[in-house]
Amino acid sequence: MLIGAIGVFSLLFLAVPEIDLWFSALFFDEVDQFSYAPNALFKIIRYFYMYGLALVALLTVSIFIRSLSIGERRAVSLNVWGFMVASFVVGPLVLVNGILKTFWGRARPADVEYFGGSKIFTPPMVITDQCDLDCSFVSGEVSAIATALIVLAIVLWANMTARWRAISLYVVLPMSLVGMALRIITGRHFLSDMIFGALYCALIIWVFYRVFKMVEHRHELTWTNFKKDMSKA
Repeated sequence: MLIGAIGVFSLLFLAVPEIDLWFSALFFDEVDQFSYAPNALFKIIRYFYMYGLALVALLTVSIFIRSLSIGERRAVSLNVWGFMVASFVVGPLVLVNGILKTFWGRARPADVEYFGGSKIFTPPMVITDQCDLDCSFVSGEVSAIATALIVLAIVLWANMTARWRAISLYVVLPMSLVGMALRIITGRHFLSDMIFGALYCALIIWVFYRVFKMVEHRHELTWTNFKKDMSKA
């Protein structure tokens, strides 16, 4: 299903790459350009997600190392923490920031000629030379947010109470979508950067879901089991 979605969107943006320009133009003004870019509230929201996600990733790695030291006495399988660490590292860190954003060369919306810049607009699936570093394809922050949402849903949702499920659906999910959308609204990414960033990371998560046999372990991360492991000497 994920591979099919990636294929469909790839064909769509290759056939009609102007979708990206049209969507970004909704937030562009000839006088003020991407006027939301300097918005103080949007910057605070961005930093909240940047540092919050970095903290989640670091905590996950720390707990994985802690779980290794516990040995076979652990209540939460090492597969759970290995799945989380692998998903965060291989998706947002290695594939997105290490490879795609470094070598794809796609210019950001605010830098292309259509929006007053000097760079040439290129479709998302075409490797180019319009950017040297930290480029537009794909969005690192969207990839990180999507990864966190999917991974945490896999390991936490089954054991959540009705209250926490409601908070997740009606507070966390909308806030996360807003965090993703801000990258487009502020002229830093195209719509396709957001879509492919999320899809690529979802595909990696699916692979690791199978590698770490999460169908057998996804119910293990309860608050009780977590406290047991963290209290062991």
